[in-house]
Amino acid sequence: MSFKDLLKGVVGAVVAGDAGNDPAEIARQDARMAEWNAALRHNGVPGFVSERLRHTAVGRLPWVSTASPGDLLTLRTHGIKTLGMVSGNCWYHFGYSWTEGHRDGWQTAIVRMQHEAALMGAHAVVEVRLATRQSSEPDDRNSMDYSATGTAIAIAGMAAERDPIVATVSQLEFARLLEAGILPVGLAVGAHYEWMADPYGWADAQQSYFNQELEVLASFQKRVRQSALSAMRSHARAQRGTGVLGRVQFTEMFREKGNQEEATQYLCRHIAFGTVIQHRKNEHQSVKPRAVLMTRKSKSKSLEATESVI
Repeated sequence: MSFKDLLKGVVGAVVAGDAGNDPAEIARQDARMAEWNAALRHNGVPGFVSERLRHTAVGRLPWVSTASPGDLLTLRTHGIKTLGMVSGNCWYHFGYSWTEGHRDGWQTAIVRMQHEAALMGAHAVVEVRLATRQSSEPDDRNSMDYSATGTAIAIAGMAAERDPIVATVSQLEFARLLEAGILPVGLAVGAHYEWMADPYGWADAQQSYFNQELEVLASFQKRVRQSALSAMRSHARAQRGTGVLGRVQFTEMFREKGNQEEATQYLCRHIAFGTVIQHRKNEHQSVKPRAVLMTRKSKSKSLEATESVI
């Protein structure tokens, strides 16, 4: 699927019949794509998207969300209203640093999702999910698509937020945290990529007939994981968080076989993200941010998967 076809699906421009061959329809799609490109250059969204978001927020258009019946009850119990689903995407190229590129690609997607939520008058985005998709082209392994999706909510009696809170917890969990005096304040992301050379071919014990732990690879993976978690804690600390409710951590390892001139290399990446929380004032002020990781299994090839080594 080309980017143009994908964009048509996002903006709801696919029409029935043979409209794809209609010159007028093609011209309209090109104009909408040009408007998208212009908006993204200014960190915004096209006018037709802003209009759709506003109409959805006031009930003129049906909304879509991941909210459960229990989540919807928070309107009566806590004054929390579901506004609809919002999203942000970014196709990002890795240059000098995969680690920083991963962080920046996600941050761009999250900010774009927040912008959509702000246009709806949201105070927060809950049930946030992050996913990545790498290029299918074998010669293009230095770029990746980052996506962030969540449900925008509004809280009765609160002033409008320019930058809505971003949280991985559900709408109901969000309400329960507020009841406990715990405020979700944002999303902490930590990612780390690292290469390791194996000039003697000992790391994977290919020549061994014994069942054994691959200590070199285990130590390598542990170092990468600790670096990612440290980055997540630093991100939480920058948001003045006192804790992180971790929802996902993800590990991949790749083996690049060497030849007579180059040694075999291993590439390991670890990603972790979760909801940054703050306790009530004057409580737990001395507590440093820490990760409470709760992984979940998934068959999809996305960040919803738990640790897997390739």
